[in-house]
Amino acid sequence: MSGRGSRGRGAYYRAKYGGGGRRGASQDGGGTFDRAAKASVSYGIWDRLQDDLRSIDGQQYGAYKRLLGKYEHSSPTFTLSVDHVQGDAYASPSRVRAVIPWQETGLPDEYLQSDIRRIALCDFVTRICAAMTRAKHLDQNVSGGGGWSGPKGGAFNINSPGQEILPRTSAMIDGNDTIELRFTVSLPAAGRTVLGQQAYQILGVNLVELVKKSLFYPNLDQEQLQLHVQTAENQQSLRHQLAEHNLTAFIADGSVLPRASGASETPMDSANVVPFKSPKDLKVELLRADGTNVSGMGVPRGVTLLTGGGFHGKSTLLEAIQLGVYNHVPGDGRELVVTDPTAVKIRAEDGRSVTSVDISPFISNLPGGKDTHHFTTNDASGSTSMAANIQEALEAGCKTLLIDEDSSATNLLVRDQRMQSLIHNEPITPLVAKARALYECHGVSTIIVIGGLGDWLSVADLVIGLDSYVPRVLTKEAKSVVEKYPSNVQATLDYGSLPNRSLQVDLRGLRAPYATRKHFIVLKPDAKSTVDDPSEAEAGIDLSSLDQIVEIGQARTIAKLLQGIAQRTANGAVPVVSLMKSEADAIGIEHCLPTTLEHGDLVGVRRTEVVAALSRLRGLNVS
Repeated sequence: MSGRGSRGRGAYYRAKYGGGGRRGASQDGGGTFDRAAKASVSYGIWDRLQDDLRSIDGQQYGAYKRLLGKYEHSSPTFTLSVDHVQGDAYASPSRVRAVIPWQETGLPDEYLQSDIRRIALCDFVTRICAAMTRAKHLDQNVSGGGGWSGPKGGAFNINSPGQEILPRTSAMIDGNDTIELRFTVSLPAAGRTVLGQQAYQILGVNLVELVKKSLFYPNLDQEQLQLHVQTAENQQSLRHQLAEHNLTAFIADGSVLPRASGASETPMDSANVVPFKSPKDLKVELLRADGTNVSGMGVPRGVTLLTGGGFHGKSTLLEAIQLGVYNHVPGDGRELVVTDPTAVKIRAEDGRSVTSVDISPFISNLPGGKDTHHFTTNDASGSTSMAANIQEALEAGCKTLLIDEDSSATNLLVRDQRMQSLIHNEPITPLVAKARALYECHGVSTIIVIGGLGDWLSVADLVIGLDSYVPRVLTKEAKSVVEKYPSNVQATLDYGSLPNRSLQVDLRGLRAPYATRKHFIVLKPDAKSTVDDPSEAEAGIDLSSLDQIVEIGQARTIAKLLQGIAQRTANGAVPVVSLMKSEADAIGIEHCLPTTLEHGDLVGVRRTEVVAALSRLRGLNVS
């Protein structure tokens, strides 16, 4: 791989995704045991695993600690590495890895030739394993009777992906040498007694079958693997072409944008689905990585309005665009929808914490003379939260704002002529007055869904109307409407200042951050908490307004990064720009990762979501 210096591919991936340093050092809570706490670990042939489990069968649960180490399997050739053993049956599950020499897998070396191929391959084998564990019910704990003394545990899991093809620590390639799968297993017990035979069924039988069927090329659906990788490559190629064509987004003809339901990201499967078709005025052709052309609607840079009647597909189109920053699996329907990778969905967020954010482009002259160049509040209103969200996104490098009227603070979007006449001392300058300056001064585009705020027609470069899910260009008609019904939009020539904060994260007095769902990071005090629901009363970071977080693994990655950023900023605040120097699609921020990343449940996250999470940390130190 070019441009990586003298470290080589193995060193690069270890630095980028983890796997070096103190492998085994635990960052879990109490009741755990890991290899860092033991002077030596076992290393032996496969028969040793069965012998070890037979010897501890019926002993106290702590005897499972003897499994720490490596076991060599001969046919197929791989190494089982037991990295962490839970302290008891109720603790966080144990962590194991299956490590296979690359040459033993039979996988073609072409899958090593680029980052996107490696990511797509690892994503594919993760999906194979996840599907097998579900189909065989390996992911379920035993459900025997007997109360406390009855059997428990036994669940065997790998991180289960959604519709996006993302970097994952569930499957990792180390240079050109090895590929590994990372699992969690709740080692089975009866009460607090080891169930050695059941444990061997999991590690010695089920795991071996998973390895055979997911990591050895002759056993894979080779056409599906090739399609998976090619689909990711095509999307990456299309996304890279957006800038040269002066586009913010591209939606291919034939794309299926509606989802099956509000609770599912799978495509709608119905005879009534209307495949996307570009209006002629916006039709462009881009080149896939495989050399074939694809036609569709190109959304040019500037200020774009998506409008139309209710239930005609405006928000559905915007939702597809906002997730076009990611690659999608074959058959998703959005696998040829690509967006500026820095695009950020903006919404109002009543009640959020804001720390020293410059919201002066939108809000000034507050009662009491409160400074809006360094605005701080523990309970932001709809307008102040939305202004802060815009400014923080720009601080993180956003070049495209995505906004839906339905989830916005109306008074930050527009202020009509009647309200201007009635209220003279208004501290809010709405976005409609700033959108043109934002683009012309800073090159930041806006795509906004508008159904009832006609003043936006005055500032739009492009108006796309949706009628029964079919888009058409309405820019000329919109200009005629503006001429017939003029508004009094007082557009500014200067956008105003952009934030340039330095941040310091102080986690002293707190346990390591962790995520139990995709939209909340828990921050517990060192002392054991008596609160059951962290969303209600415990300290934490609410990510529910970050619409582009699609998996819990991304929240887990952010939680891990918080620890690293806290270490990096221990001696003082660091500029946000400096913290964000890593690649946008990396698992985390270079030099900010914790020393241990053997966990298999982390998923790639963009810098914008990391900055957004940091900005929502109550008690954040800013200079």
